Amino acid sequence: MKHSPALIPGQEGKRNLDQTDEMIAERRWQRPLAYARFVVEDLARRVETSRRDFPWRFFRGDCHAHTQHSDGIGQVAEMAEMAQAAGLDFQFITDHWGLTQAVECRRAGLWVGQEPITEHHHLGILGLKETFVPLNDLRRDFRSVKKRGGIPFIPHPAGWWPSRVYTDAQRQALYELPDPFLMEIINGANQTGTAFDYTDAAAVALWDEMLMSGRRVHAMGNTDAHAPHGVGSVWNGVLAPRCDEAAILRALAAGRVFVSEAPLLWLQVGTTGMGQRLRAGTPTGPLRCRVVDAEGLLRVRLVADGKVRRTWHPDGKPVLDVVGAVPNRVRKYVRVEAIAMDGRRGYTNPVYFPVPPPSSRLSAPT
Repeated sequence: MKHSPALIPGQEGKRNLDQTDEMIAERRWQRPLAYARFVVEDLARRVETSRRDFPWRFFRGDCHAHTQHSDGIGQVAEMAEMAQAAGLDFQFITDHWGLTQAVECRRAGLWVGQEPITEHHHLGILGLKETFVPLNDLRRDFRSVKKRGGIPFIPHPAGWWPSRVYTDAQRQALYELPDPFLMEIINGANQTGTAFDYTDAAAVALWDEMLMSGRRVHAMGNTDAHAPHGVGSVWNGVLAPRCDEAAILRALAAGRVFVSEAPLLWLQVGTTGMGQRLRAGTPTGPLRCRVVDAEGLLRVRLVADGKVRRTWHPDGKPVLDVVGAVPNRVRKYVRVEAIAMDGRRGYTNPVYFPVPPPSSRLSAPT
């Protein structure tokens, strides 16, 4: 039997078996990094175009990423370079095992956080300049961080892609945390380009469940990047007066944030904005929202008390403006979510409704 040649005739010597280690390293690291950089640079241009139709001042940033100082594979300088390419206004490096990254972060213009592991969950910490040693008690550790002046948050509350799914006990533990608190609803771990996956869908469902229980849970979206290739895929749009760490942390803690892979979102009920609670006994006022994405909007939804109450289909238009009444019988919260034409997502934080009498409050589901 006559066999076909292993190579096309005339292509002998075209194999890459003589590549040097340096050539292989360049192709395995630098080229994928360049591709990732192209994606986030394109996204940065898209966001800047969207800003023209979004009159509210905000700063884009990521509060959760890792380097070689823990289980990441990128250097601090590489993370800083990608954050700049992505057009981020701030980037926290939250390594797991301490603050050894701090000196390099200061040199690179990055902010420093940490992510120790405690009972049931990882614990994200911002604004604390000393290494935090957890007691393996989630509630006590959460309160201790706040007492020391830090901002705690819950990363990936439902698990992370591709295979980690949290248990019911881990979900129930979140109901013991002091109100309000910050929780990721999008976590880009192990993702590049876009961040949203089935674990984030579960996190959004958990968020609505907790909001329906009467809790105030402010949403965040972070990359959890363990390599510079993941930086910029999801971010927080923080409505703050200026971009210094103290101002950004105050706005984050107050829920003055929208979470986005690309769309820009704003929500207000009367004079009450995202992250705020309506005052009891005062007129509700009209609901206003604006959603902008230069690439075009596929769908925008108003979620109230755990249900989709209104849906708009902008048919690819870049701007949606809504002014109208709050849906009937809303008792807990309203929020807005959007999907762009290419599938990228965005979420406002809720506007919370007045606290009901203690006898009518819901407890954690069993």
